[in-house]
Amino acid sequence: MENLDFIKSEMLTHIPFNTHANPSRVLVVNGAKRIGKELEKYNIIEEITHIDNIDTISKLKELGAKKYDLAIVSTPEYTNNREFWIELTKLLDQKGVVSIEMSNIITKKDAAKDELKLAGAIYPIVMPYRYDKAIDGDIVTSEYLMLASRFYHPTADINLQRADLTDGFAYYNSDIAIASFSVPAFIYNEYLGIIKR
Repeated sequence: MENLDFIKSEMLTHIPFNTHANPSRVLVVNGAKRIGKELEKYNIIEEITHIDNIDTISKLKELGAKKYDLAIVSTPEYTNNREFWIELTKLLDQKGVVSIEMSNIITKKDAAKDELKLAGAIYPIVMPYRYDKAIDGDIVTSEYLMLASRFYHPTADINLQRADLTDGFAYYNSDIAIASFSVPAFIYNEYLGIIKR
């Protein structure tokens, strides 16, 4: 089986980064090395704060009154944790954008619905998006991430120039970014009112 972890790192990082108009302050939960490598592709970042995946909620509280434009959460551990979402949201600017790992919207529907509903109670835009996780012979396995936003929309507000003219992507581009939010009709109908576009 060929692991495609670089795709997850690119999609977790560049989808929110190129959704926000001016992402200068970034909070990263877990995945510091891989996400940090992706963030190095941009020269407009003023501050990056990394938090590891141990006692994370307490560490969020310790950040106090800091405000971030983006939060990139490279773990599914907190996606259905209300206290985590509350503390994370306190740290985000009013136009802040979050990307986070979530349950598969096709194979783990109940868990995915709970996660989307929890984020949707706080954010007016909550959308799952797909990435390719692994290749096993002729089979490509896909998983899902979630984008949550108070203001910016990931397909309407994508910064095409930044998305397509930044060097160093192995997978991500503006076409992939927009297409990753597409869902089949049966999923769209099942998640009607839960996926908030």
